[in-house]
Amino acid sequence: MSVQGSVRTRYLAVGVTILGLMGLGSMPKGAPAAPDGNSSQPASRATEKRVEQREPIPYPTLRRGSSELRSGTSKTVRAGVNGEKVNTYKVILSGQAEVRRELISSRVVRKPVPEIVAVGRGRELASRGGYASGRRAVVMVATGYSPSPAENGGSRSGRTATGLRIGHGVVAVDPRFIPLGTRLYIEGYGYAVAADTGGAIKGNRIDLGHDSRRKASSVGRRRVVVHILD
Repeated sequence: MSVQGSVRTRYLAVGVTILGLMGLGSMPKGAPAAPDGNSSQPASRATEKRVEQREPIPYPTLRRGSSELRSGTSKTVRAGVNGEKVNTYKVILSGQAEVRRELISSRVVRKPVPEIVAVGRGRELASRGGYASGRRAVVMVATGYSPSPAENGGSRSGRTATGLRIGHGVVAVDPRFIPLGTRLYIEGYGYAVAADTGGAIKGNRIDLGHDSRRKASSVGRRRVVVHILD
């Protein structure tokens, strides 16, 4: 190669280098690098807010014996009214999605009004000295239950198989052992009507109705004397 050709080549290389540096210098500061396929979006920032929510307070049912009604029947004397409370929650959000909710406070804005139900005892059974003699007495294995859906196959109706409201004075029996509608006197429990059935209530089993799960669970499993009145 000639000297002149070598000099021309060196000038050409220097020119390319200078153009490259000028190109780098023209890039704006802080320009993002080309994506390499491994970058990830930043995680959403968690936020917090307060939420107030109104919720009903179910009314209780009060049962009162009445000698004006036939034994085994009942009558609603006063309708119940649900109360209302305001619950305040702390809600944690990630973006628009709710992650967690914590109850901070609860305030009652309206108290519930109890339902009052008169339960018939029958005029002939209202003597203070005891109970009327029945046709016969049998010893049965007793348990307790209440209107709770957990004790009624998930049903929220609170009603028996015959349509009566579940509670004290209503019992579940095996209809082949004691016919539905039969008036009873259970020692240690009181007057009742056979108005309900149950999958586990077979033979000499009897399920005593109660107004609350706490009272129903206190029965446990025990033997009781049942007087069949009619």
